[in-house]
Amino acid sequence: MQGYIVRRILLIIPTLFMLGTILFFMFQAMPGDVASTLLAGPESAAAPEAVEKLRGELGLNDPLFVQYVRWLGNMARGDLGYSAYFNQSVWDAIRPKIDVTVTLALLGVIVALVLALPAGVFSALYRGSTFDQYVRAISAVGMAVPAFWLGIIILLFLSRIVGWAPPAQHFGLIEDPVASLQRFMLPALILGFRSAAVISRMIRSMMLEVLNEDYVRTAWSKGLQPRVVIVKHALRNALLPVVTMLGMLFASLIDGAVVLETVFNLPGVGLHLIESVRGRDATMVLGMVLLIGVFMMVW
Repeated sequence: MQGYIVRRILLIIPTLFMLGTILFFMFQAMPGDVASTLLAGPESAAAPEAVEKLRGELGLNDPLFVQYVRWLGNMARGDLGYSAYFNQSVWDAIRPKIDVTVTLALLGVIVALVLALPAGVFSALYRGSTFDQYVRAISAVGMAVPAFWLGIIILLFLSRIVGWAPPAQHFGLIEDPVASLQRFMLPALILGFRSAAVISRMIRSMMLEVLNEDYVRTAWSKGLQPRVVIVKHALRNALLPVVTMLGMLFASLIDGAVVLETVFNLPGVGLHLIESVRGRDATMVLGMVLLIGVFMMVW
């Protein structure tokens, strides 16, 4: 176990170094910077002297190598930096956004399991039936359609045809659980649907394999009730691969949640990342991407 942890750490460190380095120089190659964004708004035309002064205060006029070494040193100390665009430290800005993204991902996991378990089990039990064909067809659609595209289509349908739109204001789960769940309901269903498509096929495949095992045939020959054979003997063993992949499922749902937040205007990590890119806030973007990278590799 200790050897595994050491190997993971030795893999994570160079990966984060390469990721951060590539992003740093890519961002520096983009036109504009946070100083010009802060001082050049739609109602103000800041003098070039003011922009240059702010760039000097933020260290943006330093040589590129000096900026890189300074940023690298901060990362080595665990200091994500200070965002001039949001006027707060990167960690303080990200922390409340993480709650939204994690909540959406957890709800997506629940939706995926609720949809996938019965669909996969009954699809295997009634193999070749009309129900099985419908489940396989729907799961194929779920795996093929991107989550953000499905979210846009559903939003357009609900707003223009049904005349309903999700609540615009966001509430925390503790502050107002009902309003918060209403806000998360639609994106969680879309997020969970795509994962359910994959999980249901996996459960179906494992159930078909387990149902042909000798110990299941023995259970049938003993005259046990179908519920006991299916739940206690077949399903319990068929779920083992699903349980082992729950960690990867949650990580993939975090990735999907970041994208869906921009579609449903949820104040999570994804929407905050888009705002940071628009503001040319390199410090915030680099800090957020590295945190996401750490989570994906550790999880």
